[in-house]
Amino acid sequence: MKYLNQVITVTRWEYRRFFKPKNELLGLSIMLLVSIVSYFGGKYAFSGSSEKSDLIVSQNLDCKLTERLLIDFKLHEVPAEQKSTIIETISNEKKGILLFNNGNVFTIHAYKDSKVLKNLRTILDEYQRLQKMQDIELSQADLDNILSPPTIIESFVYSKNSQRRVLLTYFFAGLMIMAVLLSFAYQFTAITGEKQLKITEQIVSAISPQVWMDGKIFGITLTGISSMFTYSLLGIIGGILFFQFTGAPVSTIINYLHLPSILLFLPFALTGILIWNALLAAIASIITDPNNSGKSSLMMLPLVFVIASFTVTRDPDSALSVFLSWFPFTSATAMPMRWAITEVEIWKLAGSFFVLIVTFYLLRILAAKIFRVSILISGKEPSWNQIFKLMKES
Repeated sequence: MKYLNQVITVTRWEYRRFFKPKNELLGLSIMLLVSIVSYFGGKYAFSGSSEKSDLIVSQNLDCKLTERLLIDFKLHEVPAEQKSTIIETISNEKKGILLFNNGNVFTIHAYKDSKVLKNLRTILDEYQRLQKMQDIELSQADLDNILSPPTIIESFVYSKNSQRRVLLTYFFAGLMIMAVLLSFAYQFTAITGEKQLKITEQIVSAISPQVWMDGKIFGITLTGISSMFTYSLLGIIGGILFFQFTGAPVSTIINYLHLPSILLFLPFALTGILIWNALLAAIASIITDPNNSGKSSLMMLPLVFVIASFTVTRDPDSALSVFLSWFPFTSATAMPMRWAITEVEIWKLAGSFFVLIVTFYLLRILAAKIFRVSILISGKEPSWNQIFKLMKES
């Protein structure tokens, strides 16, 4: 009971030390304001995109092509004699588009390439295709019949609507990466700062290194998770704005919030964050000067392993995917991804989660041992060989 009370005390101290509700609220408000400004700014920026662009065409243009161009352009017909004058005007004013045709050859004159020209080329391609179809007396119905795909009736014993669940898994994986990277920053600030100020030796004289390390892992993990929930709320608000921007109803985002998936992803993500915090806390314990340490680059390890787990989506039943869903440094994201795409038995989910729990239990013990040895070393930053040698001797 004494151990639990001490761990809770350290956890609460670390959490209150780094998690500032006012700062989180301020950051959330700023990001929300930026999202709203981006939303309305985007609507304003694209509000004029529906206006038709001016297009100068020759008077001898085919009437069918003219009718099609009128849908997207404001046409200005000019005689062929004015061609050179208009080209010179386009060059001088640096704007305008001129379309001339000579039989089956179309000539476009413009100051520079643009999105409008891409649309114009598409229209000319459609017109040319229709002309070729008329030459060989092929109707649109005949062409559609030729290009129509075969009728396929599929029947699966097991099926799952996985697309939205996979997107939800990516969302949780992104939040987990964010929580781990934030936690690692706090780990470096806390552990290396305390070592430089010689505070650690005084604290571990009152409580055991295991209690101190467990409290740091839990407290900083709680800080990262709090930030994770803050940004998930922001993500939901951003998603609502996105659906509004695309014209889809707000209720669309509810279709992505699959409750069984969330109940599965949360414990896996939480345990994954704990594992990485235990490992990164051990790394931070060895670092004497974070400004000159080569071990600081190890903070990218979580990102590498999480990205590697995304390969599960390519073939969820391959041997590599099965391995990644059991390997503790990737299974926190790989196993929920496999479950979202393919059939995974309950015992495999439970077994993978059990491996995560055992891995965290062992890593927290290893982190405490490394921490206990590292505080006894002063001067030059120790290597991993020196650390493990001292652990065996102690």
